[in-house]
Amino acid sequence: LGFKNKYSEIDEVVSGKEYDHRYKIYIDTREQKPLKFERPVEIKKLDFGDYAFSDSEATCNCNIERKSLPDFIGTLSGGYERFIKEIERCGGEGGGMVILVESKFSNALYFNKLMRAGTNNRVYSKVRVTPDYIFHRVRSLSQKYPFIQFLFVEGRKEAVRVVDKIFTTGCIHKKADLQLLYDLGKF
Repeated sequence: LGFKNKYSEIDEVVSGKEYDHRYKIYIDTREQKPLKFERPVEIKKLDFGDYAFSDSEATCNCNIERKSLPDFIGTLSGGYERFIKEIERCGGEGGGMVILVESKFSNALYFNKLMRAGTNNRVYSKVRVTPDYIFHRVRSLSQKYPFIQFLFVEGRKEAVRVVDKIFTTGCIHKKADLQLLYDLGKF
């Protein structure tokens, strides 16, 4: 397809470091439905993303932008320009961003079929875009901004685990394709 793989191969299983409870997860003040962590948290204004780790050097300044599936679709359709500005703020500060979607990848690929089947119809009733349109934008953003990644996980409970894992595995978002690691059960 002409896309260049921007990640090296990771042969070993990714293991998280155990950070003691001096380290916190920062939650943006605008986060409407914050995840609940076992690690201490602090609510504060973040310049980009919804979650950050109190030791930004340990994560190479990686923040996480959490999205529900309807949120994800809305952001990549009607909220696209605002989202690009947030991504550019992240890049301007030398950061990295993981866009964490609280839904299986297959649900995101077929959200229009879920609409027709009546699943969450009230949520998707105003959606006038297709999965092809949304994922064209995902591919474009991923190629244009090498410091971002999209990661689809199964639900909020899994999102909590993955956020903590991202923050405790160093700069993994710069070294590996997180979705591939997740799908292979290594993350």
